[in-house]
Amino acid sequence: MGSCGATCGITKERANDLARARATAERVHPGLVWSRATVPDPRAVSHDALVSLASKLETLLPVRVYVREGDASGCDWLYVLAGFRTPCLAEIVDEVAPFPDDCVALRETYVRIAVSPHDRFAVLQEVVVSCESAEGELDEGVVVVTEPQAGVVDRRLQHIVKGLQGALRKARLVVLDLSAVLSPIPEAGASNELTAAFDEPPSLWSFLFEGGSPMATSACRVERARPHMMQEPPLAHRHAQ
Repeated sequence: MGSCGATCGITKERANDLARARATAERVHPGLVWSRATVPDPRAVSHDALVSLASKLETLLPVRVYVREGDASGCDWLYVLAGFRTPCLAEIVDEVAPFPDDCVALRETYVRIAVSPHDRFAVLQEVVVSCESAEGELDEGVVVVTEPQAGVVDRRLQHIVKGLQGALRKARLVVLDLSAVLSPIPEAGASNELTAAFDEPPSLWSFLFEGGSPMATSACRVERARPHMMQEPPLAHRHAQ
């Protein structure tokens, strides 16, 4: 009987990672009953650690990284732009940078990294962000649409994903597979607060990251920024200024 080789080792490692994630979910939500609990303070990965990681990623890879902090019940995010555009659309959406005249009809591809507040887990997902003028006039602002993908589907991102996975491992973050994290947990039941709030079945995603699905497409309108509206640049990019 031949040996299954490295493939079996990878499969076993992934199974162990999911088992650890399941154990954390049961600790955070006893009995696997979801509730809109406030994330721990401090979070499993601090904001300063994420900013440091973002800086390292920008050094290692041909990318820009924008750190987006989660709200009181959500996960943090690293938006890894495959390119160097400044400002990027993720910054424009959060109004930390104004939109330039040439951003209309712009399209950007990111590898978005969700970082759990409860333990050192991360999930990678491709998102496409695009914008167009609102109501046909630039002066009216722009509409920015974020379209999440089912994992990372653009083959041109393979070298970036490989680099990200290595950097995340060095940062002691466990990368979980998106499809496995989104798989419903039948024994958690369907009739609970999560279903009422988000119309989503319980999953490792909802237990460890946040209640809303990462697969939801979103759109927002961004007005032409005025000087007094602008916030400080993201911490992740102050080192580059």
